[in-house]
Amino acid sequence: MTERLPDRTWVPAVGALALAVLFVAALLVRAGGDVSLLVHAGPPWTDPASARDSLTVQDADQAFDGQFFYRLGVAPWSTDETVDGVTFDLPSLRNARWGYGALAFVASGGDADLVPWALVGLNVVAAAAMGAIGGGLAKSAGRHAGWGLLLVLWPGFAYSISMDTSELVASTFALGGLLALRHRRHLWAGLALTAALLTRDTAAVIPFGVLVGGLVSWWSRRDREIRQAAAGLVPLVAFGAWQVLQWSRFDALPLTSSGDNNLSAPFGGLVEELGALVPPSGGDELFRLVSMLGLVALISAGAWAWWNRSGLRSAAAGPRARRFISLSAEQAAWVPAVFVVAVLNAYLWSGATAFMRAATEAALLSILLLLGSLRTRLLGLLAAALSGLWLLTVAAQLSKLG
Repeated sequence: MTERLPDRTWVPAVGALALAVLFVAALLVRAGGDVSLLVHAGPPWTDPASARDSLTVQDADQAFDGQFFYRLGVAPWSTDETVDGVTFDLPSLRNARWGYGALAFVASGGDADLVPWALVGLNVVAAAAMGAIGGGLAKSAGRHAGWGLLLVLWPGFAYSISMDTSELVASTFALGGLLALRHRRHLWAGLALTAALLTRDTAAVIPFGVLVGGLVSWWSRRDREIRQAAAGLVPLVAFGAWQVLQWSRFDALPLTSSGDNNLSAPFGGLVEELGALVPPSGGDELFRLVSMLGLVALISAGAWAWWNRSGLRSAAAGPRARRFISLSAEQAAWVPAVFVVAVLNAYLWSGATAFMRAATEAALLSILLLLGSLRTRLLGLLAAALSGLWLLTVAAQLSKLG
């Protein structure tokens, strides 16, 4: 099917833009034109009496993380306890995830009433940019550029668009860094990966993979340059400094602010929640089960692609074994990204919104590995599966709004 389209990166960019615009238009229709409903501001973290008139405060059961990105968009440098009625639940952690809100502040021109529009607009622009970057990544893997749309079809991004969260923007930076790396633009790779880390902390697995992949390449004598390793190390150093800065501002280290509440023994949360979901008792549980199984299937397929591309099966024992070993940045990053998913606790697995957002990096890296491994017919099946789950997620989000 892709052969009928021009092999240009603008093809997936236009496709992604169309999907995002149509989804936002449907959301606004459901919201009666009130874009601030996508912020999902609500008690106890948003006080209706103190909030701006341009922000609709919903019931507590509708409150979500978008309200914290909204507050960053209103006042990105403030350390005040409350700003325009919004209080951070975990000030250090929320300020560490600064990039999306800071960009909204810039995009709104500092006008707090325009921040809800800026948050939505940034995600639409990020979707189009990811389409173009995905097209570049597909071409670098020997595929038609149109296959880059697979990355945008990750269903977790439907939550980003409909709930004003940062996964789409952060992932665009991260994938842009990987594309720059494939073209040996190490400086641009380092800058893009740093931007990703200032937007979403779990994106740290990707520069970690760049660092490890570069060191393995150097060690195995496949590449005597060390610049790839530097392109991964610099963002990690900047990330560490950013963490320390938030610690000095809020007397808490961001990375330790919520880990105890989100983590469990490997696969413990997944197994516990599967036991509670099978068989599903209603439509919501069925949707959650389908999302969960879809994620597990995608990561399992990614594991197959990882193993087949690693060269480990061909590595012989002895001092010459290392010349058989090949580990790309995506492969190196995939391992810790999947580990993050494996240790999610049962509470996070109990809601598709939580685990599909948390699995963003693992899912995208799995798709990248599959882009370089699957036959075209199997890529078509992957596209159909992602499209179906994306449409189900879109329908679920639309049904909850308005």
